[in-house]
Amino acid sequence: MIKKISVSIICLVFFVVSSVDAKLCNQKFDFSDYSASNAALRSALLPGWGQGWNEQETKGWIIFGVFVASACTALHFNNEAEKNYKLYAEIGAPAGSEYDNYKRNFDTARILATVAVLTWIYAVTDAYFVAKKEQKKYVSKKVNLVMYDNDGFKLEYKTKFSI
Repeated sequence: MIKKISVSIICLVFFVVSSVDAKLCNQKFDFSDYSASNAALRSALLPGWGQGWNEQETKGWIIFGVFVASACTALHFNNEAEKNYKLYAEIGAPAGSEYDNYKRNFDTARILATVAVLTWIYAVTDAYFVAKKEQKKYVSKKVNLVMYDNDGFKLEYKTKFSI
């Protein structure tokens, strides 16, 4: 289940990147301008980042924590389910505790994976609508996403410090 979701997300990202218009390939995408789409893109890359961009740090950390916890525990339960299924297959019994353990771990992994995906979707939509409602004119030229002539992407980070 988790593998199917991961493959689907990767395919979606490649489809979106490959369908970008050629005119956009020479543009510089500025991550520093405050906009609703920028906040949503941040949360799509890392759940909770868009909320932090919208100056909702606590909400961002909670979303990030729920996403990471549910995704990691879903992977754990999925691995346990695979181990239990292998034991069940080795024994060859039509019913037994190994199958019950497999079914319980598999169902738990599926529920936790669903929570992770729903948290990710919530993070993206919440970041978008909060930023759209706020309509701030906050500009920080620290982080930029640059896309070159079909050669790839570059993430730039600029900061000033004194010695």
